[in-house]
Amino acid sequence: MKATLKLEGLEQYLEELVKAGKDIDKVAEESLEKGADVFIGGMQRRAPFDRIRVRIRKSRMGRDGNKRYVYVGVLRGEDARIANVWEFGGPGKKAGRMHRAITARPFIRPSLRQDANKARKAMEDVFQEWLKK
Repeated sequence: MKATLKLEGLEQYLEELVKAGKDIDKVAEESLEKGADVFIGGMQRRAPFDRIRVRIRKSRMGRDGNKRYVYVGVLRGEDARIANVWEFGGPGKKAGRMHRAITARPFIRPSLRQDANKARKAMEDVFQEWLKK
């Protein structure tokens, strides 16, 4: 289970930075890193157990033309599948027999909802810092 973090809605800062002659690619990447760190902290606090908690991380900076993005969450492998079951719940099947269903214990979606303002503030703070330089 992963989520994508983008710089949408911060265009006014980017315009000001361009006018100030700053390297907006560097600023955008630093801003995304700070926002991702906020979400990672929130996901780790809410994760149902340590096996998932220690595997929550961010990806390398992604590029698509002039856009930058980063993925956050449990990114790949068996633990990503396990995290998905804990996030959404599971049917409780094992070897074709019915077992007790796994109740969802979301930790990614609540972080994205509840920590969004804090992440945006962290990202805006990076822009403000660069504008002061």
